[in-house]
Amino acid sequence: MGPRLTEGRPRRRERAIAIGLAVVAAALLIAVRTDGRASGSTHRAAAGPSWTAPLPPGWHEVDRPLTGVLIPVQVFAAATYPIVLHHRPAQCGPPRSVLAEMPPDGALLQVIEYPTRALDGDPLRVPRLPRRPARFSWADATWASFECAGPSYKFDYRQAGRALQAQVWMKRATVAPHLRAGALKILDNLR
Repeated sequence: MGPRLTEGRPRRRERAIAIGLAVVAAALLIAVRTDGRASGSTHRAAAGPSWTAPLPPGWHEVDRPLTGVLIPVQVFAAATYPIVLHHRPAQCGPPRSVLAEMPPDGALLQVIEYPTRALDGDPLRVPRLPRRPARFSWADATWASFECAGPSYKFDYRQAGRALQAQVWMKRATVAPHLRAGALKILDNLR
């Protein structure tokens, strides 16, 4: 008989899978950070959604993932205030510091996608979502305190065979109307 594995000591296959997942995660992060966007240009992600217009005035793209979650994957984020991530993103929802730094008239938007395959290639069950509306409105959103996102507006929809979710954080009573409209304009131009 061969040597016995002690409890808690990973087997070679499990270790190889863990290393493979880490390599895929690192490649995804590199791809997200080096997608060739030019400042002020129309966003064009290689395999992700694209935006058919520049961001509305007052909005700027957030170039880093807001969470450490790998699935669902963040495909876009924008804010009306500077986002500074001093620490590694949390596993669930944006870091509290990001939301704490939001001014009373600020807004933050994140779009995530539920992929059909896991990082290891296994198929994933994608939620059945309603079709994307022709134009987004706040009446389409669900306002609630969500498990990972906290108090926010959520839009669930499918578009071109993709399952997407947009989350918008803002204090509706104090955010400027043009910034509220800007969040909807970003979603309307997501293709």
